Amino acid sequence: MRAAVPWLLAASFGIHAGCAREPTPLETVLQFQQAVQAGDLDGLFCLSAGAVGADELGRDPGTRRAGFRAWATARLEQYLAGRDRGRVEPDGDAIVTVKLLALGRGTFFEFEPVRHVGAEGLRVPVSLRLGYAQLDLSRFSPGTTFYLSGAPLGTVHAVRVPWDSREIRLEVLDRITIEWTLIRQSAGDGCPGGWAVAAVEPLAGTEATTEITWVF
Repeated sequence: MRAAVPWLLAASFGIHAGCAREPTPLETVLQFQQAVQAGDLDGLFCLSAGAVGADELGRDPGTRRAGFRAWATARLEQYLAGRDRGRVEPDGDAIVTVKLLALGRGTFFEFEPVRHVGAEGLRVPVSLRLGYAQLDLSRFSPGTTFYLSGAPLGTVHAVRVPWDSREIRLEVLDRITIEWTLIRQSAGDGCPGGWAVAAVEPLAGTEATTEITWVF
């Protein structure tokens, strides 16, 4: 059965070591996107597969956490730089993909059936509906710039709200299915262990676009 939910429901799940039970794979996906949008780098450290105890981040627990924070901050800065140029390269990076598709900011989705990959891995397909046509333009004042995803994935349209009456027409991303890869991660460095996000990739042939016309 598919579960259709707005990303805003992610706020109902905790992401810290004090959780009474281990989050399910679907909750892990929600927690990850919540942490990205909230800028919770410590939460992302625990939710990112390979981060806890990664050799390349050093041996000291504090050093590993600081190293991850520096890496995640750099990824967010690279996303912003690409967004401003009109092209972002997701490259399977879950942090960048969450930002690019505004997951947690009103995008709606359906969980597809989960697929097992060996004993310790899962693939979690998620069908997204971006719903740009439903944006409330009244909340954007003249001069405000907002960003929409186009196709192919990674294309970014910057829309600047005009000061005068004007029509803006764009071809934007309407639907796409992305697949989250989760693996099990051992507890360590203040993290509880459990499912963690290894990558997020678009599924080929699932992109669909729509034309939007706005009159300001």
